[in-house]
Amino acid sequence: DNRAGRRMESARMESAGRGLQEEFTEDEITMLVLFFIFFAFFVIVLAVTLSSMIKIVRQAEVQVIERFGKYHRTLTPGLHFLIPFVDVPRKVNWRYVDSRYGSSETYVRSVVTSRIDMREHVIDFGRQACITSDTVQISVDALVYFQISDPRLAVFNIQNLPDAIELLTQSTLRNIIANLSLDDTFSSREQINDQLLSTIVRDAERWGVTITRVEVKHIIPPQDIKTTMEAQIIAERERRSMVLRADGDRESSIVRSQGDAAKLVLQAEGIRTSVVNRAKGEADAKLMVAKAEGGAVRRLREETAVHGVKATEYMVAIQYLNALKDLAKGAATTAVLIPARTMDMMGALMQYNGRQR
Repeated sequence: DNRAGRRMESARMESAGRGLQEEFTEDEITMLVLFFIFFAFFVIVLAVTLSSMIKIVRQAEVQVIERFGKYHRTLTPGLHFLIPFVDVPRKVNWRYVDSRYGSSETYVRSVVTSRIDMREHVIDFGRQACITSDTVQISVDALVYFQISDPRLAVFNIQNLPDAIELLTQSTLRNIIANLSLDDTFSSREQINDQLLSTIVRDAERWGVTITRVEVKHIIPPQDIKTTMEAQIIAERERRSMVLRADGDRESSIVRSQGDAAKLVLQAEGIRTSVVNRAKGEADAKLMVAKAEGGAVRRLREETAVHGVKATEYMVAIQYLNALKDLAKGAATTAVLIPARTMDMMGALMQYNGRQR
């Protein structure tokens, strides 16, 4: 059934083709083909004319328009109408860093475009060899951030703006590092950035470009210099460690001596306070003894006055008796002379004691 249907369809198409050949002559078919060709050409020309006449500029982009090869105007973001084949956008050489999808590797893509991007751009040019003032070759990698401020100057005053900025930065960087030693190059990175920025800004202004920032990314010395620097850093750290240890020992000795001095002062102050307190105690004891003896003498005077005996004579007699007690302990051949008045006082004392009993 399917084969029969196909045969019938083929037969029907062949019959239709014969009908068309019979309906149109050969000249009419030729004219019809030419008509379709001219119609397609007209559509293409119309499309090209409309595309060259109507321009839509995106945000943060501009286009520089030339009329008969001369600068005419700059198109800002929005919809614009141009005279076809008279107003032509000027094309410029541009490049930017791009990366493949899913890959961390980047590459530089160069394009020819009529649209000028007014956003801030960054150029990361590769490492370049520089020689310092002490004849050491190093590799330097830098970044340049710039923004187009005048599209007209950026198009007509320079042929290839990204390459010009890169070459200007590289040459200026080499000149700056040539005046610095290797140690100054590593320690004066901020100074290099400032000097590089102030130098290339003046030249970039002629191209309608504003250099916003210049940053030195890497400074890589040769391997032998790197090894020497690492050894120098280790020696410097050891020296600082020894200096800090010596300072610590010195401070410790000072603090220890100050502590010993304060200890001696406190000990002396303690001894002085102890001696003063002991002297005050002894003085107070003597005063108390004297007061007690004075009270005893007054009481003795009162008691002896009743019996007609003087207190001084009584006390002297007591002293004599105590002395006789000690004399009696001496040798038997010792002769002791006692005044007669003393014997009288002793007699009176004995009588007094007998009365007390």
